[in-house]
Amino acid sequence: MSYENFAYYYDSLMEPQFYDDYHAFIYKHCQFNEVLELGCGTGEIAIRLSKDGKHVFASDLSLDMLEVAKQKAMAENVNLILQRVDMSDFSTSHQVDLVLCLCDSINYLLNPEDVLKTFQNVYSSLKDNGTFIFDIDSLYKMNVILKNYHEDEEDEEFSFHWHVETLEDGYVHHHLRIEDKIENEIVDENHFQKTYTVSQYVYWLNEIGFIDIKYYSDFEEYHEDCERIIFVCRKG
Repeated sequence: MSYENFAYYYDSLMEPQFYDDYHAFIYKHCQFNEVLELGCGTGEIAIRLSKDGKHVFASDLSLDMLEVAKQKAMAENVNLILQRVDMSDFSTSHQVDLVLCLCDSINYLLNPEDVLKTFQNVYSSLKDNGTFIFDIDSLYKMNVILKNYHEDEEDEEFSFHWHVETLEDGYVHHHLRIEDKIENEIVDENHFQKTYTVSQYVYWLNEIGFIDIKYYSDFEEYHEDCERIIFVCRKG
């Protein structure tokens, strides 16, 4: 499921430092001029890369996310090429140096076939020796941190409710509800995410043809008890 009205509140729940850290991580692990971002969300990374002079193609399944990204790019005087794309069913007109799929977007693919299709699409979209960077929520996060998780906040302007139901190993249901008391608007959405073991993702990447597969925990050396696992690999 893609984000709908929640897209307009997404940035208020994210820390800018997270995007700054990701921006630095990308440059540490690859050299590139042209980049395709899948699941670009509100465009935070795409806008940063475009400001660096990179040629950025930014895509998302959610039209609302793309609208937010468009408005932000215009405000920043950045020329982003934005398009609605289903990552499990796309092709590109030419190959790029780098493909990004960040912020647990891969976890919205709920069956192995769609994960494999996405990896194959990415492989086809990359130049030889091109780089693919993506991240996933870890099994530790899904099974331990998010197990029956509840977050409820309220002030004079907003009320925010986030409840997580564990469906099975590595598979969760998020229920998000926001009441905007200023705009008199209620956002109520359900999202489902699924994750797998690191070895399973590595197996799939190898099957497609990716090489030099490395993975990190939240920008640092890998350890099992982490929330986010970032993969960096190259087209063989």
